[in-house]
Amino acid sequence: MSRQSSLAFIPLLAFYVLVLTYLAPSFHLPVAQAHPFTPPLPSSPATEQKQQKQGQLEQLVVADQLFLGPDSLQMPFSSPRTGGKHHSSDATVLVAGQELPQETLTLRHLLHHGGTRYPHLFRRMDLDHKDILLSEMVTGESLTHRIKVRATSTLKPRDQSFRNQGFRSADTSIGPESWTKQVIAGPDVTDKETVLQLAKINYNSYTEVASPGWYDLEGRWSINSTFGWEEDGVRGHVFASADNSTLIIAIKGTSAAILGGGGGTSARDKINDNLLFSCCCAKVDRTWRGVCDCNTGGYQCDQRCVEDSVNSDDIYYNIAMAVLWTVQDMYPEANVWLTGHSLGGGLSALLGLTFGVPTVTFETPGDKLAAQRLHLPMPPAIEWEDFPLFQIGHTADPIFQGVCNGPSSTCYYSGFAMESKCHTGRTCVYDPVKEDNWKVDIRTHRLFDTIEGVLKVKDVPSCQPEVDCKDCELWTYT
Repeated sequence: MSRQSSLAFIPLLAFYVLVLTYLAPSFHLPVAQAHPFTPPLPSSPATEQKQQKQGQLEQLVVADQLFLGPDSLQMPFSSPRTGGKHHSSDATVLVAGQELPQETLTLRHLLHHGGTRYPHLFRRMDLDHKDILLSEMVTGESLTHRIKVRATSTLKPRDQSFRNQGFRSADTSIGPESWTKQVIAGPDVTDKETVLQLAKINYNSYTEVASPGWYDLEGRWSINSTFGWEEDGVRGHVFASADNSTLIIAIKGTSAAILGGGGGTSARDKINDNLLFSCCCAKVDRTWRGVCDCNTGGYQCDQRCVEDSVNSDDIYYNIAMAVLWTVQDMYPEANVWLTGHSLGGGLSALLGLTFGVPTVTFETPGDKLAAQRLHLPMPPAIEWEDFPLFQIGHTADPIFQGVCNGPSSTCYYSGFAMESKCHTGRTCVYDPVKEDNWKVDIRTHRLFDTIEGVLKVKDVPSCQPEVDCKDCELWTYT
């Protein structure tokens, strides 16, 4: 090598030394800040892909700091803010319908609570800036979403039992003396792009995220650290604004491929679907074995029995409630919103109704039947216009429409008793059947089809409470 070539190589070598010197601290958490992660993930296509992308990631961190600025990189990823700019305790008085500054939210945490197989297993995954960049490169999906915000009314219980049970009460009536009306910030469901972004948040909740692993919230466990993506339980994706004032929890929906998901939780998902959305324990006919023992013969059902069944500890409603409580404990001053698709939407709607939390769901089975069995507030005690609960769906989806049942339906042959059709809150119904000649088909329940064929091309319809909707008219409850 000539002297001239050697001299030309020196600046390039100095540049690489400078980059490595800058990046070295970002790949080693100080001992005081390190999370008690479980052992490293075993070798898998995802981890191999992460190693292959590491070189690209190192180059992106420098450029990304210049784009986002130092404040973004220094943002605490698990420390709550002591006050939210839209929080109901702020001095500024909000008026329902008032437009508020939009929020930009990024995936911050994932929580997975075990169900029947691991009832006490509860794990959390924290994502730092590098994990977000890597996941976006691997999946091609953005994990940052801009949401328009509008002030909305809600109801909150007057007494101190709100933390533990909200509006759920089997022994007392819900009336004006039980709640107080408040105005809080919520997502603007009249805005097309906001609805689309919320749908994408739910779509991504079915997808694995590249990350270092899970750590336990309830003791140490010997099972593989990839549990969070497997088997049973409820998973919540937590998106947060830069100042931690606003959070969105996206609850994962049904994993069965026939209903638009995929993954190992589908067996337990089916049991929960059949408990929450069937008339009586999914006892559709003599060929079906019910998921509980409340059928007393024919179209007769034990009302107390079915109420106890939907409220047992291993049912996803109570498990999802534990996820919500955990997030609220992590960020006590934040304004929390809920969203979900399919089963995840049903769980989100029930929790939103329980605690008066702003909620937007997509293609949810009728949840009113389950809400009644959980003794949640209903008209005429309350008005749906007072609750920030919005259920988005379309006329070609047989599950949202409540017609995916009977011996000729796909749900029947797949083992799903999706018999309920009535929704709580306000429904926002697109009509591709009338406007675009779509056929009612189970495949339109997939969120991808809804995003591409409906939400991207149509304006948001008016959201109104359902009128004169009745479930399970053939059944008698004693």
